[in-house]
Parts: sequence; structure tokens; C-alpha cells
Amino acid sequence: MIAKWIGKRVIMGTMVLIIVSFLSFFMMHAAPGNPAAAYYGGNAQTLSAAEKERIEKAFDLDQPVLYQYGSWLRGVLQGNLGYSAKEGRPVATILQERLPNTLQLVVLTLVMVTIASIWLGLRAGMLEGSLLDRGLSIVSIASSAIPPFWLGIVFIMVFSVQLGWFPSSGMNDVRGNGGMVDRLYHMVLPLTVLVLSHVGVFARFLQENVKAENHSYYVQVVRANGVPEREIRKMILRNATIPYINYVGVTIPSFFGGSIVVETLFGWSGLGQLLVKSVMVKDFPVLMGAILLIGVVVVMCLILIDILMICLNPRLRRGGLV
Repeated sequence: MIAKWIGKRVIMGTMVLIIVSFLSFFMMHAAPGNPAAAYYGGNAQTLSAAEKERIEKAFDLDQPVLYQYGSWLRGVLQGNLGYSAKEGRPVATILQERLPNTLQLVVLTLVMVTIASIWLGLRAGMLEGSLLDRGLSIVSIASSAIPPFWLGIVFIMVFSVQLGWFPSSGMNDVRGNGGMVDRLYHMVLPLTVLVLSHVGVFARFLQENVKAENHSYYVQVVRANGVPEREIRKMILRNATIPYINYVGVTIPSFFGGSIVVETLFGWSGLGQLLVKSVMVKDFPVLMGAILLIGVVVVMCLILIDILMICLNPRLRRGGLV
């Protein structure tokens, strides 16, 4: 039964990817400018009309947009994402180089946000009316209102320019001999910006769930029967974590969205920075490949979150959802 449910989720995820790629492809071609500009490069002014026509015909740019999308989709189904119009290299190779860098940033952010928000949300929810409870509510509103790019600029000005504690951009030392320690050292500022942008909202969500569970009838009953407070906290956390995990799954795309801003600001060589550069030079094959790859990662994460929800919540199985 679960295998059948997973199959349905995979089919739904595939349909979502097709819709996203379809809309992205048409939006890019509807944007101002010539889609063939990236293929012309710096020689656009020196090319004759016949040479431009030959380039457009070679890459099907003279065909209707629907035909171009169908050609691109057929290539994707065959495992061919095409070639970069700017670099002339296979798109799959470029994405393979960039994906690990983005995953390092996103996965570490997700782990740190989850750990910090569970600790803060549980304590603030259990200490209702305390300074921590009220302070977390204020901090969560402030963190969600501050744009990540502004926070990143402030961090660069303070910790890189004025104090000189951390590098302002890049992933490694220019000498390239720092290894993983040097990579983590360069990751401090972008990682901190991403964590601060999410941890307040996540903690606030769990905080409210913990408050609701703490006021529920079953908690009042077990507390009246003398059950130790430690056991009550475990029950509250277990029940409050289920909607929290679902919320994490729904907001996973925001981590990739935030990484686009942060990677561009801090010069982190990942998919986010690649997307921005591809838009600027109109490198549509790379842009479509990056969008598709991010979509695949997000869909896989959502499926894994759904499976985890089923494992944690037997009521979903008894309710006939799987």
C-alpha cells in the first residue's frame, strides 16, 4: 500500500516538474531580448544576418516556442540537458559542479535551523508568558521582516570590512590549501544569514504548537495524575513535532530561494549564483537545467517528508491516506 502511495507521489511530482519547466521556458522566451544573444557572444555586432540566421537555425531558435520546448523536453527525457550557450560545455557537467556547493549550504542551514528552532520553540512554548516566550515572538517577526540581502550586506560591512573576522566572498582561500576547514570558514557568514532568516519563523511555529498541546485536555489529565514533567514534555514534543515537520517540508523551497540571494551576495559558487548569471547572459539551457534540478531536489525532499510523516503519525495510515 505504501509503495502504491509513493508511486502516486512520484507521478504527481513529475507532473509538477513538467508544469514548472513549461512555465519557466515560456516566461524566459517572453522576456525582452533575443534568446540567441548568448550564442552570439561578443561578436554580435560583427556577425552578418546570414550568420545569425545560421546560428538560430542550428539551435532551433527560429522555430515556434512550443516546438523548442518539445525539443528540450525530449532531450531531457533522453538524459541530455544540452550545452551552455556561454561556456559551450554540457549543462549536466556544469550542474554537477555547482550542486554539491548549494547542497552544503542548504543542508547545513536546514540542520541548524531545525535544531535551534526545536530547542527555542519547546522552551518558549512550555514557559508561556515568560521573557523567552515574548522575546521569541518579537524576534520571529523581526527576522521574517528583514530581507536576507540587507542582512548579508550588514554582516559584510561589520564582520568583513570593519572587524576583518571573516572573508566577504568566495568559497576557498585564493591559495587553495585550506581544505574543509577553509570551506567552513568561508561559509560562516552566508550560513549565518540563512539561519537567521529562517530560525525565528520555525521556532515560532513550534512554539504555538507546543502551547496548544500544553493546554490540551490529555495533558491536563496526565499532569493531574502525577505523570513526571519530563514525560509530559516528551508527549508534547512528539505531538507538536508532526505539524512542525510538515511545515519544514512545505518551506524547503524557501531555503533554495534564500540561497540564490545569499550565493550571489557572498560569491558562493552554487546553483543560486549560476541562475543569476544565466539570466544576465540569457544562457537558457543552463537556466532551464538549474530550474529543473532544483525542482527535482525539492520534489524528492517533499516525498521524503511525506514518508516521514506517515511513519510518525499512524493516524494517516489508519485514515486510509496510504
